[in-house]
Amino acid sequence: MNDKKLFLLNSSKLYRAFTLETKNDCIRRFLAFKIILNCMSFEDLINNRQFSDIRDIRNIFLAHKQENDFFNAFNASELIIGELIDNLINFMEENTIIENNTSHILDDERKNLVKNILMKYELDYYSGFTISNNFLCSQKGQIKEISSNPIASVFYRYNSSNELSILSNYFILNTIENIEYKTILINSKIDYILHSVNMCDSIFKDEYNSHSIDGLYEILNLEQIGSNQYLEVLKNDNDFWEIYRELRNIRNKLSGHMDKSLDLEVLLNLLEEINFNEVFKFVNTLDKAVYDTASTHIAIKSHYVSYKPNGENININNIIEINGIENKPYFN
Repeated sequence: MNDKKLFLLNSSKLYRAFTLETKNDCIRRFLAFKIILNCMSFEDLINNRQFSDIRDIRNIFLAHKQENDFFNAFNASELIIGELIDNLINFMEENTIIENNTSHILDDERKNLVKNILMKYELDYYSGFTISNNFLCSQKGQIKEISSNPIASVFYRYNSSNELSILSNYFILNTIENIEYKTILINSKIDYILHSVNMCDSIFKDEYNSHSIDGLYEILNLEQIGSNQYLEVLKNDNDFWEIYRELRNIRNKLSGHMDKSLDLEVLLNLLEEINFNEVFKFVNTLDKAVYDTASTHIAIKSHYVSYKPNGENININNIIEINGIENKPYFN
């Protein structure tokens, strides 16, 4: 059990170190969400839940459960600040046996790599005025839609996980060829799988979870908006769902939760054995079906964000500033 607790703790300390390598508060909050997930898994490992308000953010983001209005959790992103993250890590540290623990430390080479990855991600997606309906963060210069209708709620989750999966992929592509970066690569793969499953659960309701929230497929059928033909094809694609079940298994045992029964080495082998080209194919297949579905009605298209480097930048010379919702600073 302690090796699992240590894994979650070290992963969290690693990502806290990442937050120091960027000045962008949105990216810091994206990285901090990993630490929130780790702490929720840690709480369940030791049967001691201390951060119920933070768990609400996790549950709604992952389409697990929605006990309150969507925007109660959306606005709770204000809670995701450096002080909270320190408290989560301190809680894990107090409940873990620690000896010669150094795997979370960034040396100069890794620090340089992380800084460059985060700088590149920021340049590609956060330079200038942008459209970004990310659930975890609002920042100056972003145009953001605030709506509580069911389609908007779907795409807050879907677009957010899509955006965070791209951040994970930046780390994967820059560490996959070097064994020295193995710890970063493992964590990035875990993140990517989590967000790929969440993207799917945002489009098709998770039938394994009785509390799960309707996806786009169910909402379009209910509201009779647009066409579900592309999602219908995907719903009947056995190969697609076979990969989904494999990814979901890893998500449930290592990412959104931590399996209590299997050894950590066995869990990490699940990650090692999966063909990541199939994971990328899964995400691309899903996103293509969502893209095609969005084109069938303006009410869908207006919420879908197609993430490409600089693809959502708004280059209008007469925009001076955007006044709107902006989260308080991550660090006080």
